[in-house]
Parts: sequence; C-alpha cells; structure tokens
Amino acid sequence: MRVPYKWIKDYVDIDVTGQEFADGMTMTGTKSETVEYPGEEINNVVVGKIVDIRPHENADKLVITTIDVGKGENLQIVTGAKNVSVGDVVPVALDGSTLPKGVKINKGELRGVMSNGMLCSAKELGIEEKCVDEKSKNGIWLLDGSLTLGQDIKEALMLDDAIVEFELTSNRPDCMSMLGIAKETAATFKKEIKMPDTSVNKTQGHFDFKASSEDKKLCPRFMLRKITNVKIEPSPAFIKNRLIHAGIRPINNIVDITNFVMLETGQPMHAYDAKMLTTGQIVVKRAKAGEKFTTLDEVERTLDETMLMITDGEKSLGIAGVMGGLNSEITDNTTEVIFEAASFDSESIRLTSKKLGLRTDASARFEKGIDINRAKLGLDRACNLVEELNCGAVSENYVDTLDKIPPKNVVTLSFARLVGKLGENLTKEQVKELLERLYFEIEYQDDKMLVTVPYSRIDITMSDDILEEVSRLFGFDKITSKNIVAEVAIGQKSPIHLFEDMSRSALTANGLTEIITYSFIGGKDLDMINFPKENLLKILNPLGEDTSIMRTTLVPSMMNVVKRNDARKNPFFAGFEIGHIFISQGSDVEPIQKKQLVGAFYGENQGFFELKSMLEGAFEQLAVFNRRYEVENNMHLFHKNRCAKIFAGDTLIGYIGEVHPEILENYEIKKRVNLFVIDFDTLFKTRDLEKKAKPVSKYPSIKRDIAIVVGERVLCSDIEKVIENNSSHILKDVELFDIYQGTNIEKGKKSVAYSLTFTADDRTLKDDEVNEVHANIVSALEKELDAHLRS
Repeated sequence: MRVPYKWIKDYVDIDVTGQEFADGMTMTGTKSETVEYPGEEINNVVVGKIVDIRPHENADKLVITTIDVGKGENLQIVTGAKNVSVGDVVPVALDGSTLPKGVKINKGELRGVMSNGMLCSAKELGIEEKCVDEKSKNGIWLLDGSLTLGQDIKEALMLDDAIVEFELTSNRPDCMSMLGIAKETAATFKKEIKMPDTSVNKTQGHFDFKASSEDKKLCPRFMLRKITNVKIEPSPAFIKNRLIHAGIRPINNIVDITNFVMLETGQPMHAYDAKMLTTGQIVVKRAKAGEKFTTLDEVERTLDETMLMITDGEKSLGIAGVMGGLNSEITDNTTEVIFEAASFDSESIRLTSKKLGLRTDASARFEKGIDINRAKLGLDRACNLVEELNCGAVSENYVDTLDKIPPKNVVTLSFARLVGKLGENLTKEQVKELLERLYFEIEYQDDKMLVTVPYSRIDITMSDDILEEVSRLFGFDKITSKNIVAEVAIGQKSPIHLFEDMSRSALTANGLTEIITYSFIGGKDLDMINFPKENLLKILNPLGEDTSIMRTTLVPSMMNVVKRNDARKNPFFAGFEIGHIFISQGSDVEPIQKKQLVGAFYGENQGFFELKSMLEGAFEQLAVFNRRYEVENNMHLFHKNRCAKIFAGDTLIGYIGEVHPEILENYEIKKRVNLFVIDFDTLFKTRDLEKKAKPVSKYPSIKRDIAIVVGERVLCSDIEKVIENNSSHILKDVELFDIYQGTNIEKGKKSVAYSLTFTADDRTLKDDEVNEVHANIVSALEKELDAHLRS
C-alpha cells in the first residue's frame, strides 16, 4: 500500500524523516518495502499560466506560448502540445531545470524561435498518465486553476514528499487506510492522533428512503445519505494530489470524495445519481442465475445466484462490494446524489470478485474484512467533505439497516502467562500502557486480564494475539535473547495407550489382523449401513464428497475392507481396527472424540462362534472378566436373532452378531459376515487390574455330567445362571460340552449337557454332599426353566 508521509502527518504530529518513519514502522510490525521521493530529481520547475498562443512561423506542428510564471515575469516557450489553450495552468520547467531520470532543460532556439524552457507532461514529472484526467493524457499536464503562479511545482503538487510502500499482511485490513497507518504511527512514536472532522454543520431536507437486506449475514449493515443541490466540478488540488499519489485518477468532486474517503478511512464508498433511483428504496439481495449486468467499466457481466447485488427492488444497480453499475453513475448533469457505505461478508466478496475476474480497490478491502462501525465513519466523513468543498447540501438524516451495534470483543488471558511467554519482566502498568497506545481497554482482576478490542481490530481473537501486540510495541529488538532451557524427561505412554497396545497384541494373538483406515468418510457410507445421520462433524474443505465428514463409527470403513477382500476372492478374513470416532455437539461446543474397536470375520464356516472365540481369548488376556451375552433384536446393523449385547459385569461394552443381509447386499457381499463393535473407552474402564491368587486344592475333585432337555429358545446363559444360583461353594466349574436337537428329542426342544466340577479346599468330598447339591440344581432347573433330565 502506497502511503504519502505528509498525509500521515495530517493526523500525527511527528518530526522525523521519511526513512526514519518507514524504519520505525517496520520495527513495530508494519513492514515498509521502499521509500520513494517523487520530487527528488525535480528542480527549478514552477506553476505557470498560458496568457497567449500564436503560430510558429517556421513549423506547422509547433506553437509559441507566452507563460506567466508569477512576479510579473512572462516567458516565451515553444511547444508542440495540442491540448493547451489560453488560460491553462501548467508545469513550466525553467532554464537550467532538472527532471526525473536525469533530464536537464536549457533555453535554446526551436526552428529559429527562442524557447526559454519547457511545458511538462505528467509523465515527464514522474507521474503515471493513468492517474491524470483525460485532457492531460498524451499532452501537457493541465493543473488546477487555483494554484499560485510561480510556486515551486513540488510544493504545488505535493511532490516534496516521501511515498512509503508498506507490505501489509492479510490479517491487518485495518491498515489499508491512512487512518489505520496513522494509528500505528501514533502508537510507534508515542504520539496522539488527530481524527479527521466528520461533523456536518448545516443540513437540508429529510431523506425519505428505504433500505433493506435480504441476507443479514452477507450484508449486516447498509447506510445511505442524500446530497442535494450538487455541483459537479473538478476537485480542489489537495484531493487531486492525494488521489494521484495513491494511484487513483481524479474524475469529479463527488466521485473523488468517495475515493478519498476510502483511502483515508478504509471504508469503500459509492455514489448514485439519485434521479436514477425511481422506486424510493434499495434492496440488497442475491443475483439471479444467468443475470446480465453492465458495470461502470462498460463491460457486461454474467452473474450467478451466489453474488450479492444492490438493487432498487426492480433492477440491479451494482455488484455489492465490487463495482457499481453504468445505469446509476455520476455524470456532469447529476444534481442529486445518494452516498452508500455498507458492510459485506468478506468471503462472499472474495468469491464474487474471483468469479468475475474483477478486482477493485473496494473489493480488495472488503474481501479482507471491514468492521461494522466503519460504515458510519466513512459516510460522515464524505458528507463533511461535501460541506467543506461547498458542492452540495447534506440531508438531515441517513438510512441505516443495522438494528443494534454489536458489543466489542473481549479477550481474557493470564498476565503471568503473557509475561512468561514474552520473557521480559514487564509490570501490569507497562503492559496496559503499551496496549492503550493501540486503543485497547484493559481491566485487571488479580492475574486475569480482560482486554476489550477496538472494533477495527477484527484480527484479534485470542490471547496470543494480545501477546503479539505487546511484543511488537515493546520492540522485538529489545527482548532479551536467552538460551533454551529444557529438562530431559523419560517419556512414557498413558495407561489407555498401553491398554491399546495390549489390545492389539491380544487380538492379533487370537487370529485377527489389524487394519488402518482414514478418519473421514462420506454420507453414502452411513447410508450403506443404515446409520442415522445425526451429530455429524462436517469438514470445511473436504477433498471430495466421499471424504466430507469425520466418521461417527468405524463400521463403514471395516465393511469396505471386507468387500475388497471378498471381491479379490480371499476365502478367509479376520480383521480389527482401533480408531477414533467423532460426534458433533453443535457449532459452539467441542465435538466428542472417543475410540471404538471393530472386528469382522468371514470364512467357510458360519463364523459367529469363531469370531466370538477370538474375542473371548482377547478378553482373557486383557483381564476383562465377568463377561456375559444377551440377545439383542433391535440393532439395525445385525441380523435379527443373530446379535448379542456384550456385558462386562453390569456394563454394556458392545455388540457382536451377523451383519444384516440388506447391508451385505448394499456392499454386494454374498458371504455371511460377522462383526463386533465395542466402545473401547468403556472396555478400558472395565478391565480388572487386581491380580488374585489362591492355593490349588490338594483334595481330589468330583465331576458330574448333567444333560437336560429345555425349550429351544432357552438361553445357555440362563441355564448357567440357575446352576450357579442353586449350588454351594463346592461347585467350582460349569462347562457346556454339548447341544443337541434331533432324534429322540421332541420338536421345539433341545438337549444341553454340562460338566460340573465339585471341589472342597479343606477335605475330600463325599458322594452324599455332591448328590445333595446336584439334586438342588436339577430341581431348580425343572422349576425355573421347565427342564427335565434327558433319559
């Protein structure tokens, strides 16, 4: 960004050279790239006025001019310029003058006529011709008629200045204005800032107009104010010169005011010819797909529904935040003007500008973000300049769509942590003084700092931002350089990480192979397993639709691996994965992140008991005891009547079962696939780390087999529970060894056989003791389960 040093001195009273100014700003974080002195090589060039023009006797393409250079002195100068006329005020290079690039001007004869100097173009004075008016292009630079004749051209055109080029980072949109740089200057050089006058002393008429925004997110604020009795004319020299040094071509006083305010405050402005707005309203809304619109540069552009437009309710007037339309531009015949100052969503403006291939000074500012309060500052300043230049009458009121000014952002941080990170023993008063130079408000509550951020600093959101502000104003060069001090500590894994390693080893030892898949999936993956699409954590910049959400379960990833193995004719698969799943709790709350264990199996046999035996073996190694299984028929993932809940004690830890046929069909898998899904964090909590040992009985044990016939729907776990509840302490083990249905067993029944082991720790058991317990067990089975001994 090009910043004229003298413009900054209008707001901050500093007395340093241009280079010292640039260096000081660099040291506090506003990096300067170059310092240019536009008038450095210009010497002996003054303001002159053409008082006479006559033909050259010896050359048709030359004319002889008489130039008044002040103090009653007239000079004769020969020129070939075609754009000059009597009364024009022009730059005059006198005899012995110098111009940029080492050009020297001396008097001499041109075709036999003495010429005592040269009339200068903007280019010859080092000014780009794109910045001057159309009449001055490819000819002599026609200056403001109010300039003093004989005045040094450097002073008249503000060329005796230093232009500092600042390299601004994208997070500092507040510095894309002279006031923004002025605030940084005041903070750097410990000075007060003088804000520009925004008052309007005389108003005329009530502004009866309506404005509305159909999308408050894309346009939270839209302000308008009317100017009547407008006189369109060239701007005064100080505005023209400021615009030219910033690389903007002066057009007329109204348009120049909007550009001047944008440069000064950072708030882009727009001016409409009020007579073109016939509906009495402005409506901000999205464009229609395929809509055609001609912008001020006379180019017809094709819009889409993502682009925000300024309309009068019927026709479009401008592309919001980018460029106005040709149908409401300011012309020499304009007599009434409506000024616009608005706030737009930065992302919306950036995308619109990119799609249209149209980047303007306004869009460059809007796309980086402008605080919502700056619209009023810009509008008030524009109206103040209208009054100062006496080019119109300002209405007594303005239109504003903002309902309520939002509160300032407050950042809370620890003073001790801030000073500790900085590495300097600053006091609370020192930190407060540094931040107040940047217009922060500071309140201390013991060690806690409450920092109220000014509206313009939209980049300040967290404690480290405050640390950076303190550091750069304190001076990075003043921070003491210290060696890094670190203590070497032996790293070790947390208990749950150790348990995770043990689980991998146990599962692998029991025949399962570990797989690793991506943490993100697509919505279609959840549809494949009929999983509800709730509490999804969506990725802001996904690689594609298939990787657009963080997984809420590991099952789709496992099923994709099973499908891949089946498609490649692999006859056997047994795999597991331990990984994170992510559950959203809303935009304002951190998502839940937890671990899940999933395993799958298919082979030549049915597979349920093979997978269960693998899991049981792993549980034994992981000290997960008191396991039991209960039938579950309402799990969308599993085949009805072929699914069980897994408990450790009274805690539900997961499910195991055969995958539902519909899901297998979705994956085009024709084999039976069995699956277990376990909450790994819960599994970790249920492990029993206490090692218990007891002496082995030295007395012999007695084994008795029992075969009973029960209904085929009776669960083995229920049978075992009855046996255990109706036995004494001498029953040490219950082992199922046979289940039979067929010959000699009536339909709807099954035979279940157990081996019961009886042992006493202090004596040799007698048959009578065992018979009594055995009889109690048989009686209880008959009574509670309608069982009978198999004959």
